[in-house]
Amino acid sequence: MTTFTRGTNGEATISIDTRRQLQKINKNIYGGFVEHIGRCIYGGIYDPGNSLSDSNGFRTDVIDALKDLNVPVIRYPGGNFYEFMQWCKIVGCEPYLCFNFGTGTLDEALNWVEYCNGTKDTHYANLRRANGHPEPYNVKYWALGNEVWGPWQVLQDKAQSYADKAHQWAKALKLLDPNIELVLCGETGHSPWDNTVLQTAFPHIDMHSIHIYTAANGHLPNVTAPLAAEQSIKAASSLIDLALITHRLVGTVGPERKAPKICFDEWNVWSPARAPGEKGAEENYSLSDALAVGVWLNVFVRQADKLGMCNLAQNVNVISPLMTTKDGIRKQTTWWPLWLFSKYMRGVQLGVHLQCDVWQGPEMGTQEGEEGWQRELGWLENLYGQGGAGVPWLDISAVLSEDSYVNLAAVNISAEEDIEVHIAGCDGSQSVKVYVVNGDGKDLLERGGESVHMKESTWDGKGKYKFPKHSLTLLRWKA
Repeated sequence: MTTFTRGTNGEATISIDTRRQLQKINKNIYGGFVEHIGRCIYGGIYDPGNSLSDSNGFRTDVIDALKDLNVPVIRYPGGNFYEFMQWCKIVGCEPYLCFNFGTGTLDEALNWVEYCNGTKDTHYANLRRANGHPEPYNVKYWALGNEVWGPWQVLQDKAQSYADKAHQWAKALKLLDPNIELVLCGETGHSPWDNTVLQTAFPHIDMHSIHIYTAANGHLPNVTAPLAAEQSIKAASSLIDLALITHRLVGTVGPERKAPKICFDEWNVWSPARAPGEKGAEENYSLSDALAVGVWLNVFVRQADKLGMCNLAQNVNVISPLMTTKDGIRKQTTWWPLWLFSKYMRGVQLGVHLQCDVWQGPEMGTQEGEEGWQRELGWLENLYGQGGAGVPWLDISAVLSEDSYVNLAAVNISAEEDIEVHIAGCDGSQSVKVYVVNGDGKDLLERGGESVHMKESTWDGKGKYKFPKHSLTLLRWKA
């Protein structure tokens, strides 16, 4: 949780108190996603015949990179099941599978769960044993369809129809295996679809999914667009609470029932106009995009109490921090914030207070082509734009990690100004480790971001710390 007071006279302060330990961060917020689009699977994680692939055809350089990120769970909507499960075991992550809610049936879904998790003398559990896997896979996470609301889906559904179906499927699936966690198909977190499906299918679900992608032509709208995700998480959490109250009142759930968490299982910086999905969605990312990913990740840390999982879409080649060639991988600008957060921003969320000046946003009514927020996020103007509260020039979160270090992540969104900050809670008695993601600043929107890098240094912790313009900084000191 981060609280904020608008600064005066250019003064900036960050106050951290390690006694304010608010919420253990679920490691699954650093989850991933792969699917059969473009070069994500073939030529990405699976590239038989390449000198960098193992005997299974899996790219070892991609596996090593994902291990470096310590990705805990990877979402997979379908494809070659056996190879995916084997790949997950090598990567060291849990699988998160998706039921076919278009042309699939409940019988097929039940058969899949029996095959993966069954321990008794039943047909599909025995089939798994016959296929060489005597022990159950124990797949924990299952999605009740994917973007069923979308016109691109085969057998797209309406909210109430989907909700009735999801409720009945969830009931049957939980009878078969009470230990699985079911993820309801939401939309943006603040839509009528979200409200309808939660009110109907609530009793047997464990998480509610939302999907959002952000992008804008101008740097400041681009780097601040992920704040829409923060508002969506809050809205979805309120809808979940409302559904919980409703079902407790009518007796369909008991007083012991806890509120389901949010599964933000598709998120990223992505402009379909720049990188069309039908052409493989291969984005070339900029420094501004890297800082936007830093803001995305700060949002997830700040809202950790509401989140059960988040999945970057996607892990390789398709709107990804990793791009493969036949000779190796290229780490894009967005790799560095992911690496820093995955490595250091785990543990317990700390309460932080920020005081600094604000950006008042683009002019009201400005559209994306005029360097404003994209059209579907235009409601941000009411919160942060002209006449609104404004957006702090620093976007921050903080964590107390298991090694007893305070980890403070800060994005300076300004393209023009360094920001000097007094950090209350860092007393200058010890050296502070510093990691900075930045570029040469010549063009924050340069595609490919060749000048973007991460530098490590130390700071003595005395006086004010200067956060460089257009940068992501992570400070670490012993608590």
